[in-house]
This record gives sequence, structure tokens and C-alpha cells, in this order.
Amino acid sequence: MQNKTFEFITANGNDRFILTCEHASAAIPAEYENLGLAPYELNRHIARDKGAGEVCRLLAKEMGCAAFLGRYSRLLIDLNRRTDENELILEESDMTIIPANQNLTGAERKKRIQRYYTPYYNALEKYIAGLQQKGIKPVLFSIHSYTPQLKGGAYRPWQAGILYHKPAAFADYLYKGLAAGSKNIGENVPYDLRKYNTGAAVICGEEKGLDYALIEIRDDEFDNLTSGAEEWGRVLADLMKDYI
Repeated sequence: MQNKTFEFITANGNDRFILTCEHASAAIPAEYENLGLAPYELNRHIARDKGAGEVCRLLAKEMGCAAFLGRYSRLLIDLNRRTDENELILEESDMTIIPANQNLTGAERKKRIQRYYTPYYNALEKYIAGLQQKGIKPVLFSIHSYTPQLKGGAYRPWQAGILYHKPAAFADYLYKGLAAGSKNIGENVPYDLRKYNTGAAVICGEEKGLDYALIEIRDDEFDNLTSGAEEWGRVLADLMKDYI
């Protein structure tokens, strides 16, 4: 199922979970010339979710489950939005203008959807359907991270948040399990998914009748990328292994 627009990790004996990471990469196809941005901008949270891809890969290996990860930056097209949303392709992100996204033509928008967005969702939905045909009802778990503070915004005190649109058993389980530990954990923070009704967790989880959750981890937890990813991978794997 390999595709140049997304990374697929094959399940190794565990069909119970499917992991997704829509913002795993800051890569931009060469034809877009970094969307007109200076290279350092692509190392910021506006371009990708620091640590999320690393946690996703570690979890997939530890749990033996499948994972889908986006190969390109959210600034090219945001895999965690619906195609009719204005935020699918941003003209500005956290007060940074994205030059190549200004005054986008309908043809260019369609091209990005067809080339970089649709293959991801087609593959994920096909994979879910294949499991359901076997009588398996997987749990969908989307992994993201967020910046401690947007420009001009308030500091976000939570080290992680568990998000859901409608209440979900796995989201509730994760929240209670994480909140029992030493970290500051919130529900539907730093974004309230109940107000947005968007993203892979909703589109391919909730709307397909699956149990699901989305985690947002504050990205300073990954200032030491290796140790941060290993810690979160271990904590989440321990909880997932006990989820029945």
C-alpha cells in the first residue's frame, strides 16, 4: 500500500488499533519551492507536529499495529481537515504568510486535493473497510502535537490533551489513564474538537462507527526528541495494551 504521499506501516499481528499522524512531516514537493518560505519556517510548528511522527512509529512497532502518516507538510494541504474547509490550505499560519498559498486557483486547489489528500483517505478508508469485512472493528488513534503558545496567544499549560467530537470510550479511557499520572492532562484542549467536527479521527473514526481518540501533546515535551518520543510511546503503549 506504499504511496509517495503517505507512509504506511503494516500491522504485525495487531488489528485492534489503527494509528494516524496527519502532520508527521514538514516536507514540501520540490515543484513548490518551500511554498516561498524561508527554510527555518519549515522547522516550526506551523509546518509539522514535532514529535508526533516519532511517537506514532514507536507505537506502531511496540503495538504491532498499522499506521498511516502524512509525508508532506500541513502547509501544502492539511490532512486533518475536510476538503470544503477554509483551513485545508492556509494563506497564513500563526501570523506567518504562506506566499504560494495566496490567491490559490481552483485548479491548484483541486490538484493538491487529488494528488496529496485523496490518496491518504482512500487508503485509510479501504484499510478500515477490509478489517470490517473480516468482522474486526478497530480503534482509531490520531497522534498530534501543538505549540505551547501561539503568537499573541495565552500560554497553554497542559502537557497533553485528549480530544473527541462525540464522547468515545477510548478517548475517555486515555484521558483518565493519563490524568492519573504526574502530567497536566486536559480534555478537548488546546482545541475543542466538539466545535470543529473535522479531522481523520472524526472522518474515519466516529463517522464509521469506530471507537477513537485524538491526542495533542505539547511539543516542548519533545525538546529532546528521542527521549520525549520514547517516554510518550511507552506511556501510551502501556495504556493501549490494557484497553479491552
